[in-house]
Amino acid sequence: MIDRDRLEALRQEIGEEDFSEVADMFLDEMADSLATLCAATGPLGPDVFHGLRGSALNLGFTDFATACTEAEKRANAGQSVDVAHLDRLYRDSVKAFETDLSADAA
Repeated sequence: MIDRDRLEALRQEIGEEDFSEVADMFLDEMADSLATLCAATGPLGPDVFHGLRGSALNLGFTDFATACTEAEKRANAGQSVDVAHLDRLYRDSVKAFETDLSADAA
C-alpha cells in the first residue's frame, strides 16, 4: 500500500525538516480533491484523478495511485467512477502512512 522507498527518497530530496510540511501539503490537496469529488453530482473529468495520482505517487501511496489511474481511464471513457471506493482507499493509505511515520520516529 505504501512505497517506503519512495518515502525515504522524498525525505532525502527535501530534507527531514521539511518532510512533514510537504507531506501535509500533499495530504491536504488529496483530501480537498476527494471532498470535491464526493460532493459532485455530475460527470467527473479525468484531470482531478490525474492530479490525485501525482500527489499519491509523491507520498508512495501505490494502491491509491493505481486506483486513480483506473478512475482517470474510466472518466476519459465517459464511464462512472466509484468515488466512495477511492475515498476509502485514500483513508486506508493515510492510516498506513501514519503508521509508517510513527515507526520511523520510534
